[in-house]
Amino acid sequence: MNYLRSLFLNFLIVFFINRMAPGIEITRFDNVPNIGADLLFSLVVGFLNASVYPFLFILELKPTLVKLGLFTFVVSYASYGAIAIFPFGVQVVTPAGFFLASTIVWGVALLANYLELRHDRGIKL
Repeated sequence: MNYLRSLFLNFLIVFFINRMAPGIEITRFDNVPNIGADLLFSLVVGFLNASVYPFLFILELKPTLVKLGLFTFVVSYASYGAIAIFPFGVQVVTPAGFFLASTIVWGVALLANYLELRHDRGIKL
């Protein structure tokens, strides 16, 4: 159940940032081959960010805050870098938009994975 909350939180933050951040633009639906391309982008990035902790656990790597931060950093910045090069319903218009959106998505993804790590280890807040 904790994974589903993390997935939902990551999806929502990506979707919200795509709609509200300056420098991020959602292309008009008549220019996009798939009407739900922005939803699909949010779902994919949210899924990848929410899957970092389970992925480290499956690979039997000891999840630490540094590893969680590194993996979520790569996923967040690479995904917004990819849409800066290849627009997919969501387009990065300015460098400030790229850094703002990537940093906020990275911070929330790191927080969600860190909370999942704490929950798995049984540490109370």
